[in-house]
Formats: sequence, C-alpha cells, structure tokens
Amino acid sequence: MTRSDTRKTRSDTRQNGHDERTDEASVAVLFAGDDLADGPTVADLSGEERFDVTRSGDFIEAADTVDEHTVDCVVTTVSEDGFDGIAFLESVRQEHTELPVVVVAESIDGELARRAVDADATALVPTNEPDAVEAVVDSVDSNVTTYDREAGTRMPISDLTVKAERRLKERALDEAPIGITISDATDPEEPMIYMNDSFEEITGYPPDEVIGANHRFLQGPETDPEKVAEVSEAIKEKQGIQTVLRNYTRDGSEFWNQISISPILDEHGDISHFVGFQMDVTERKQAQQELVAERESLDRVLDRVNGLVSDVTSALVRAESRDEVEQLITERLGTGGEYTAAWLGRYDETAGRVDITEQAGARTVETEMVDLDDDGDGVRTLRETIDRQAVHRLDDASDLLGVAGGGTCVLVPLTYRSTTYGVVGVLDEGNLLDSRERVVLESLGRSVGVSINDVLTKRTITTDTVLNIGVELSDDDLFLPDLAAELGARFDHEATIADEHGSEVVTVVSTDFDDTEALAEQAMRHEDVVSVEPLVETDDETVVQFRLSSSPLVEVLSEAGSRVTKLHADSRTLEVEFRVGTEQAARRVLDALRAEYDRVELVAYHEDEPQQTANGFREELRSQLTDRQLTALRKAHVSGYFEWPRRAEGKQLAESMDIVPSTYHQHLQAAKRKLVDAFFER
Repeated sequence: MTRSDTRKTRSDTRQNGHDERTDEASVAVLFAGDDLADGPTVADLSGEERFDVTRSGDFIEAADTVDEHTVDCVVTTVSEDGFDGIAFLESVRQEHTELPVVVVAESIDGELARRAVDADATALVPTNEPDAVEAVVDSVDSNVTTYDREAGTRMPISDLTVKAERRLKERALDEAPIGITISDATDPEEPMIYMNDSFEEITGYPPDEVIGANHRFLQGPETDPEKVAEVSEAIKEKQGIQTVLRNYTRDGSEFWNQISISPILDEHGDISHFVGFQMDVTERKQAQQELVAERESLDRVLDRVNGLVSDVTSALVRAESRDEVEQLITERLGTGGEYTAAWLGRYDETAGRVDITEQAGARTVETEMVDLDDDGDGVRTLRETIDRQAVHRLDDASDLLGVAGGGTCVLVPLTYRSTTYGVVGVLDEGNLLDSRERVVLESLGRSVGVSINDVLTKRTITTDTVLNIGVELSDDDLFLPDLAAELGARFDHEATIADEHGSEVVTVVSTDFDDTEALAEQAMRHEDVVSVEPLVETDDETVVQFRLSSSPLVEVLSEAGSRVTKLHADSRTLEVEFRVGTEQAARRVLDALRAEYDRVELVAYHEDEPQQTANGFREELRSQLTDRQLTALRKAHVSGYFEWPRRAEGKQLAESMDIVPSTYHQHLQAAKRKLVDAFFER
C-alpha cells in the first residue's frame, strides 16, 4: 500500500466515525527541537489521536526525557540556525541504540544523509516532501510497536518475515529524498544492482537501461578527468570518497552531482558492495561559480583603477586654477594606462553647448564643440549626463566626437551640488560600465567639480581687484517681487544657504509685513516654495525663512564662485548685488542671467579696493565649518539670537533646521569655538 493509499484509508475510517488505532495503546512521542516552517509541527503530531506528544526544545532536557524511558519514539528536527537533530540522535544512540528516532530536516544534502545513516536514524524525512506529516506518522507507526520501552531494545529487523524485511528495506531506499545506488564490488566492472526513484529523477535514466552498468554512463565531455581518477582510486583502494562531478542526464543536460561512495563489508570483513549517494547541487555550484566570477570582475576593476583615485586627488590638491585642474585630470585619465584616451568639455549653459578644451591619449577627438540642441543619440546622451548629473555610456562615440574607429566612451559629469561645470569623456575599446567602476568615476567627477568650484571661489576672494556688480531683474517667475506685489511689502536679503544635499535653497529675508500667517499662506501658493517659517517677529520687522526647491539665481552665481551680497525685492523688481573676481566671470554671470530672466538691467559695475584679508578670513573660516555649523551660526546671527534680550530662542531655530535643540546648540557651540579660534589665530 502506498503512502497516499494509507492516508486515504485513515481518512475513510475517520469519516466512518472510527479509527482502528484508538483501540491500541497510546504512543508516547517526544518532539525534540523546533517547529519547522513547512512542518511537521507538534500540533500536526498531536492531531493523531493515538499519539501522546511531549515537546522539548532544549537539548539537555530532551536527553533527560529519553534517559527516563518515558517515551516510545522521538521525532527530532534539523534547522539551519536552530536545533541540530542529528547531534541529538548521535547523543541518544550512545545509550539507546534501539529507540526509534525519526529525523525531520528543512533540507537534506549528502553530508546530512551520511550522518543520519551513521547514527542509525530510523527515518529521514525532508519538510519539502508533499506528504511529510504522513511520512513521519508512518515511520512512528512502523517502528514504535516493536520497541520495548522498559527493556530499551527493539525487535531486530531479521525477526520480520523475509518478505516484510525486504519490503521495508526497499521502501526505505526507494523513498529516500536523495539518489541511492548499490554496486557489486565483487565484479570487476562494479555494475549497479540497485537504484532508487530519486536517482531516476536526478538522471532521467530508468532502471532497465542502467542496471548492470557501471556509473561511467553519467560522465561526458566536460567531466573532470582528475576527479574521476580520484573516485576510481578510492574504489580501487576500497575506501569511501565524497566529491562533486559534472555529470550528464539521459537527455544530455549537464548537472553538478555531489556523490558520496561508501564500502559495505560482508560477514568476513571483505567489501561486497559500494553504496552511492547522489544529489543534484547544480544551483549551489552555479552560485559558487557566480561568486568566483564576481570576485574576478572586482579584481579586474581594482587593477584598472589602482592608483587612479590617489593620483587624481594629488592632482586636485596641486592645481591652482581651473585650467590646471582640467589639464591634469584629462592627462591622468588619458595616459595613465587604464583607458585609451580622455577628453574634457566645459559646459556653457547660456549657449547650450559643450566646448572641448582638453584631450589626451592614443585617440584624437576631432570635434571642438557640441551643440546640445542638435539631434542624435550621442548628443541626447550628453544632455542626459549633464541634466541628471549621472554617468552614461556611449557604445559608439564617432558621431558625437568624430573619433576615428568609434569605440566606447563613458561620459562623467563634473558637478558641485546642483552645478555642472563640464564633462569628462573616457575612451576605451572594452566595456567601461561595470557598476563598481561607474561608482569610482562618478566619485571622481564630483571631486573634480568641488575642486573647480573651490578655485573659482578662491580667485574671487584673493584677487587684487574685486568687481561689485549690481543688477535689476524682472520676470514673471521671480518669487520675491511677486510676493511683494501681492502683499504690498518689501523684502531684504539676510542670508542664502544652499541645502547640504544640494537639492534645495534656503533664503532668509527681513520684511516690514507683520502678518506672518497671511505671508506664509500666500507664499505657499508659489510653485518653488517648499516651506515658510517665521524666525523672528518684532514691532519693526519680521525675519522669515523660505525653503525653495530651486533658485536659478543662486545656481548661476555658484557656478561663477560668487554669491548674493545684497538683495532687495519690491513690487516691481529684484535688486541684486554680487561680487566676482574677473571681468570674464562678470560677463559669464550676466550672460547666464539674461538667458534666465526676461529683463536684466546692469545698475552697478565697479572695482573695489581689495579686501583680501577680510574675505580670505571669512572664506577660510567657512571652509572649516560644516554645513550644519554654518547654517546654525547664520540663523543665530540674522535672527537676533546673540542680542540681549534675545529676539529668537534656540528651540525655535532648531525647529527651523528640523533638529532637536540639543543638536542645534552643539552645532552652534562648535561654530562659535572655531570662530574664536580663528580670530585669535589658535
């Protein structure tokens, strides 16, 4: 009768209102271990009316229960991170050699099966077997009735009839979840004399095709001859062996076969048979191979960029101008040996183009300028690189750059926060877009962008002449003039702070408008306004913080290494003053502003006496402060925190930065300490 037949019979007898087993004595079952996700569980076994189930998840407690001779059978579990039922079985067998012990495991491999056989497990049941619960119940039913609990012995299997003994052994072997074969060791060809159902499932070979044959039929063109020789040598020396071979199924498909071969001795101590265990471990082997390939790929990337990061960092430290930064970086990328060539293009946002200013290496870029309004795959990819500030790859750079022979080109944006200063193109013959190498190149692009921004800023504050520029801006999209017109108010600049993540801009202004609720309600109707927060309210003025999703004005000035020094907004225009170091920078800013706004009128353009010491001091101190420290200090200053009585409290300023007061005071205290240290040249 099959297991399904047994299950059906039980079901039928219970539906008829009677279970024949209820007339028999109850069976004391110890469940040693953890409930497994796919069962069988304690609840499943307790559902059997004949079973009296005791649960113990503690190894020592379960062993003591067995030693007390109070159980007829043990069901123990094996889980990867939990109870080790095989170890428990081995412990039980030291004193209780005949006690029925059924092992239930989440997964069964050759090693676990070998240990279970060595420890004389009564049965080994995988949880993924469709009838796992019934298999456990059947194993208990089949063995517990022959066990004498008080005597501690079990009826030898030889006491069964010859037919019953044979059927029991065949059933145990046939239903094993791994492939099992038996070979005749007395025959020089060592032919198979038995194979179970799992072996046929793994290999596809039915018994009538392979019984009487040697296992060599599983080998094929890619089977490792050295490992085959090791197996042959072990068999020749009458020794056991475990290894993994590439074998082939009946239809020619490859699979990785974990085999374990053990000799069986006859009554004279001679080897009469070999028993073999087979398990398809293809998925595990493939995972191992993928891991090896991943490591090899990582090694190639490391070899490729070895020294590149340190060399680029050194070049950025040495460079004193933007031209030098761009020249050193291009030369290092193009001639360092990692890539075939490199080029660098400056991004001109006003003109909508990229000018190729530097190139180095074995390939020549013929194009001098790329118009971003042109069509074509290469230009579109270049636009995406600039707009998204992300690395992109061109499979063929010939159309974009006029490079003879084409080739792969990786486009790396040179960025600082929301500003893109240009693009570096790395040329090579191979595939340059390994995910890890992409991260390295993106990081280098950001480092170069920061360096360019630093040298532009340094030039502005250390030049012998400083140009003060004043402009009046008019445009329908200007937020502050629109708000001033709607409220009948005016706004004056106090501070502008770029978000530390580069995605938003915080503008702090003072105003004569005293209804903060109406101001906030009206401001939030504007598309670019993310939040509005009053910082200080007095009889004369209110200090308000606007968080904006973007500010073209701040972006234009940041690209030139400048910032707003004065700003006034009324219902008509936005008056802005800023400072730059060269006439070229001034022209670039004015061109960019004219491209952005409807009307840009130049109202001031004059040189000031150099203020190198004061500005240099401020910029040096600014470089020492973190973004959070600088923000905390600025907000405290413009909000009257340092006045007495204070116009704003730390709690209010902390809320404006979305941090707790203690954290705000830590940032503020650190900033004040650095300010005092710098003043006294500590």
